[in-house]
Amino acid sequence: MLIINGVRMKGRGKKMFTLADFQDAVEQQLLHNRNKSLFYELPNGRLVVKPSEGTAELLKHRAKDILAFLQSAKAEGTYNQLLEDMAAKTIQLFMAVNQYLDFRRDDAQRLQNMYGEVLERVCVLANHGEVSEKAIDQLFTAHYKNLQAFLLESNGTEIFKKYKETPALFQVTCAEYTPEFQMKILEIDVNTLKQPVLDVGCGERAGFVHFLRQHGIEAYGMDRNLTDPAHFLWKLNWLESPFPANTWGTIISHMAFSNHFTHHHVKADGAYAQYARKYMEILHSLKLGGSFMYSPPLPFIEKIVTTANQSFAVETRERSTKVVRLR
Repeated sequence: MLIINGVRMKGRGKKMFTLADFQDAVEQQLLHNRNKSLFYELPNGRLVVKPSEGTAELLKHRAKDILAFLQSAKAEGTYNQLLEDMAAKTIQLFMAVNQYLDFRRDDAQRLQNMYGEVLERVCVLANHGEVSEKAIDQLFTAHYKNLQAFLLESNGTEIFKKYKETPALFQVTCAEYTPEFQMKILEIDVNTLKQPVLDVGCGERAGFVHFLRQHGIEAYGMDRNLTDPAHFLWKLNWLESPFPANTWGTIISHMAFSNHFTHHHVKADGAYAQYARKYMEILHSLKLGGSFMYSPPLPFIEKIVTTANQSFAVETRERSTKVVRLR
């Protein structure tokens, strides 16, 4: 009996290929290359990323079953959801490797289209009969080249230069800090916080938001990596999120918005202008007397705010900044 990616096969008695089998195959393939650089080329010019042995065997032996599953998904109206899930998992993996990678709604749609092309190619191969090693290699090589182009076009070339130097993945990860640590860094006094409060980049678990709400504070959070969204927790990209004027009593962002702003400020092809506009939009979303409290500081933009705009007062602290709306 042969077992491929958890799917048992035994002659004509092999079981039907299911949604669970498909999801497992996608997950296993993504995990196979999780520590390899998509941009590194071997001396022979081939990429270090490649299909796993399990994926190759699955395509060789069960291409017809995969075809039947995909045709059924199209008939049932669930095919697009498969593409959305594949794109979401891939983007999540990219962002887990490097927190400074940024993807918008259009990027997600483009990635879904790319996976649609891959699955359509699998269907064509299945219709032609036996799937060869060469066909599998061509399929994945073309897909990885498309992923390279997708990353370069969505995030620029500078951020990926290091990934061409070594086959091992260069990682820039983020962490979620305790509420007590964030309060200390931002110099927050829960008793004097002007409400409502918004935590921009609150982290996957939104620990600080939950902490504030437990202390009777009307608090909300936004983060593109939220694992458990709720009516007060929004899974959003802050560059694509509106900040309506005169809305928030306090906006906080610890090791999030200002870190990314600085990254784009020093990056040769960074989205500095977009971050500058969003920074000012955040300030104008404060209520009169409200404040934007963040760490680390942003001296390059704070200097401009101090000298050119009398509506805000900038208070530079030891490890953070507080900007208060005066009028």
